[in-house]
Amino acid sequence: MAKLTLQIDGKTIETESGRTILEVCKENDIHILTMCHLKGITDVGACRLCLVEIEGVSKLLSACTTKIADKMVVRTDTEKIKRYQRITTELFAAERNHVCSVCIANGHCELQKLAYDVKMDHIRYPYLFPQCEVDTSHPLYVLDHNRCIVCTRCVRVCAEVEGAYNWDVMNRGTNVRVISDFNTPWGESVTCTDCGKCVEACPTGALWPKAVVQGQLNKAPQMISELIEKRKMKL
Repeated sequence: MAKLTLQIDGKTIETESGRTILEVCKENDIHILTMCHLKGITDVGACRLCLVEIEGVSKLLSACTTKIADKMVVRTDTEKIKRYQRITTELFAAERNHVCSVCIANGHCELQKLAYDVKMDHIRYPYLFPQCEVDTSHPLYVLDHNRCIVCTRCVRVCAEVEGAYNWDVMNRGTNVRVISDFNTPWGESVTCTDCGKCVEACPTGALWPKAVVQGQLNKAPQMISELIEKRKMKL
């Protein structure tokens, strides 16, 4: 691949073409917030947290889906970006019913960590308090829509890594839901292989094993990335 030179936060970087801004940032220890990103699976830019400013471009772009270009000048830590990241995090919290003190993932939640990262000490938007179902029909796992942020990591891992295509997304706006097998109870799914990859990939307490009690859920999404890397090595 051809070599490109770009500048990120004042740092000049030389790398190969065809890569995303997020990939280059991670390799050069430039911290950038993410939520829907999981190394190894397709990036979709769903969470809008990895926003960057690019010189000559009027709008903010997602670093995970934007390819680098020669002589590109990128900024990842401006006040404008931080303001939008704070707004996005507040909207995540207001849209569903995230009560950390009683959540299975308390202390081990990426959304909770994100709130600390953006210094969120209050929410300026009205809570929606939607009526969200909890699907306990699966013999091993639980799906709690109250905790879901629709990052679609579970959907992509199930399709791209396990190849089961159990998960999908239904509806839009505040009514959007992650569904199993055309909106049938998870326990009645004919495609689910019970592998648990979606549970490990989930960044919040939306998916969790029944064997875990409150506050003790400790997921390992990096396990998915390691599995993908090992598979590539075998090919």
